[in-house]
Amino acid sequence: MMNNLTRKLTGRYSTLLCRYIAKTQEEVLAQANGLGRAAMTGGLGVLDMARIHQTSMAQLGCLAEFRQSRSAVKRAVETFLLEALSPFEMTYRGFQETNTRLQHLIKDTEKTNLALQREVDKRKQTEKILRARESRMHELLEQSRKLQENLRQYSKQILYIQETERRRISRELHDDVGQTLTAASIVFENIVSSPPGTLEASLKDARALLQDATVKVHDFARDLRPAILDELGLIPALRSYLDRFAARTGLHITFRATQHAEALGDDEKITLFRVAQESLTNVAKHAHAHTVQVTISASGGRIRMDVRDDGRSFHAQNADQVAKKHRLGLLGMQERVRLVNGSFTLLARPGKGTQIRVTLPCQVPVGGPGSIKIKSKSGAQI
Repeated sequence: MMNNLTRKLTGRYSTLLCRYIAKTQEEVLAQANGLGRAAMTGGLGVLDMARIHQTSMAQLGCLAEFRQSRSAVKRAVETFLLEALSPFEMTYRGFQETNTRLQHLIKDTEKTNLALQREVDKRKQTEKILRARESRMHELLEQSRKLQENLRQYSKQILYIQETERRRISRELHDDVGQTLTAASIVFENIVSSPPGTLEASLKDARALLQDATVKVHDFARDLRPAILDELGLIPALRSYLDRFAARTGLHITFRATQHAEALGDDEKITLFRVAQESLTNVAKHAHAHTVQVTISASGGRIRMDVRDDGRSFHAQNADQVAKKHRLGLLGMQERVRLVNGSFTLLARPGKGTQIRVTLPCQVPVGGPGSIKIKSKSGAQI
């Protein structure tokens, strides 16, 4: 069923077709082209144009009334139809060209998107690396801050230890050596005014006081720097110190040591000696212990010393927390061990005792246990 536009175009098409068949003119073809554009603008398609053409041909009746030959009429009709359809053809070709350009554009866009995605991934990776570096930088800054804080704490502790040691030296010189020398001085003053018969006894008293002062000075010197450590080695020095310490404190001390410990350097030997010395001092002051085990063993190219007591110990998460509270003299021991590339471990078991372990690298290969067991003069194992 035809609408107004189709009916109007059909009449126009029939008129122009008759004119063109009667006299082929370019002007008529131009009008046919305009008619096709009008149909396309009105929303008609190729099939609509085919129906308009078919209706127009039916309205023309027999083509014999035209003077031209049948073949000429057919050519004219064909030419007119093609011209009327040419706007549709041009539009279709334009659509194909546009579609082709669009396909190329899509491909180019995909390539661009791929390149952009690669760039985005690259930037994300760069951002990830930068964030990791930033995080690492913050960690290093935090470590630096902690190291600086530890350095300040260590400086305070060193000053504290120095002053404590000076007070101890001053007190021992005054209380022990000073009092003994004062007593000897009094004895010598009495000798001057003593009757001749009492001279020998007074001289014996004076000699005993001087001998006592000499022993105390020697003990004091050994505590400051044991000469036996340089002359005979680590094990004899520890044996001598532990013997005197057990006699002085009444602690039951067991000492086992491997001869491989003598292969250590001078710095490592004095480190082990000072750690043992400080550990036993702490046990005597704080642990309320009865027995102490000091063991030096060798394994895997390392020398290990363990000092274990059966005292009351303390509650602490780690050695650093205890060191900050100035307890057990751990700071000095930790620093000594760290300076010789060793490791320091503290195991605190409240009510069951404390164990201090020091592990040092050894320059020579070390073998099996090879330990010796030593006893004190009083019979206690040291």
